Amino acid sequence: MTDQAAARSHGGDPRRAARWVLGILTIALSFALAVTKVSSYDTWVHLSLGRWMAENGQVPRANLLSYTQPERAAIDHQWLFQAGLYGLWRIGGLDAATLVKAAVVAAAFGVVLATARRKGSDFVVAAVIVLVAAGAARFRFTLRPQVVGLLLLALCAFVLECWRAGATRGLLALVPLQVVWANVHGSAILGIGLAGGFAAGETIRAALARRMADVSPAPRGRHELAWLWGVAFALVPLTLLNPGGAEILSLPFTHAGKQVASGLKELLQDRAAVAWSDLGTRHACFAVLGVATLGSLVASISRRDVTEVGLCLGALAAALFSERFIDLFAVAAAPIAARSLSTLFRRPLSRIGRPLLYALGVAALAGVAVMATAASGAAVPFGLGIADGRFPEHELAFIQEHHPAGNLFNEFEHGGYIAWRTRRPVFIDSRGMLAYEPRFFRSYVDAWESRETWRELMERWHVRVALVGRRSLQAMFRADDRWEQVFQGPVCAVFVLK
Repeated sequence: MTDQAAARSHGGDPRRAARWVLGILTIALSFALAVTKVSSYDTWVHLSLGRWMAENGQVPRANLLSYTQPERAAIDHQWLFQAGLYGLWRIGGLDAATLVKAAVVAAAFGVVLATARRKGSDFVVAAVIVLVAAGAARFRFTLRPQVVGLLLLALCAFVLECWRAGATRGLLALVPLQVVWANVHGSAILGIGLAGGFAAGETIRAALARRMADVSPAPRGRHELAWLWGVAFALVPLTLLNPGGAEILSLPFTHAGKQVASGLKELLQDRAAVAWSDLGTRHACFAVLGVATLGSLVASISRRDVTEVGLCLGALAAALFSERFIDLFAVAAAPIAARSLSTLFRRPLSRIGRPLLYALGVAALAGVAVMATAASGAAVPFGLGIADGRFPEHELAFIQEHHPAGNLFNEFEHGGYIAWRTRRPVFIDSRGMLAYEPRFFRSYVDAWESRETWRELMERWHVRVALVGRRSLQAMFRADDRWEQVFQGPVCAVFVLK
């Protein structure tokens, strides 16, 4: 009896134990990558609205944070996340919320790893590719609802992959996932798109299988496809179970349309497209995953796997269009890339002893973690607490002590922070055109360079105190002898009307 067989006879399997270690390490490193200091301006908006809901017992339906447009309708599609975030803050502050956020991220990429294994990927290859995917999405691991949406997307993809493997009734798990998604984030339409796209792709594969003999994996039968289509259609009315009803179905498109029409797309999105120069620096992990995904498309095409080809191309196109879709691409593409790479390198991997292969896997995971942290370290600082130099803490303390009354002018990045810290109505906040009229937001941006527009805003809204970070705006205030600078902090300058 060999040592390995003897180990099995005593209830131990070295390979299984090594896989457990590798899997736990992958999830732990994904968790570590998501332990980041609070740096998102939106976090404070979510906390403020979560506090309001806790105190008033209802979901907000108007712009509650601003004195400029307090009655403007602002349907809150993220109320469930906001209520949970505020609850976590009450229990353990921002640190507790950050750790739970990291756990959500770890769970999401743990599900992605399970999906890759379900597709037949080698465990070592799957672990490394999944951590590369987590590294690619790291800059999106902020205290915002899209992190929960990421987990929901991963779960939906896993359920659909299980359906391909024969678990037809497991599709019913999509029902509660979609209802939760519709009340967590406006991206819930992705759940409908994923299920509908999956149904279309599998229907085409079934049609190809009737004409060709080499469609792999074997498509499901008509009964199973009917189940899939039925659930996909059922997700549409289920998505309407949110405070805004049918508005959530068009929200991503109407919001983007308003940004384009107002010429503010670059301001309100991370960036219109991924900069090629970033592929070797802050988006290095995305570049690696993108190359692996493009390579995997060759294998998917040869297998006539229309579903995988459509999923990869769609997710990659979205990611290249805007940085904010890179995390969605990471979740969708990683299992496919891992399976294809496992197939491509099956022979070389089989020649490496398993102990050495697992050791190489651990070393690769460590290298990916270091690369991901180094690439996005300055923009996404590791640790607990609040990111340094991002929010006007000292400036706001000065205003509250010396100028607690009067309308306050602030920039949209700092509105949520001011509302959370002081409960003071703000001029504008980072929700942008989700809560403010496009014309008003456009005039605010024009005021950065137009003295006439700036003066009109100050007079119309009877501004008495200003908290300003942009140099162009500071120059406006300094050039007007009616205003006086009374404080200069590390983030902003404070001006008061004489």
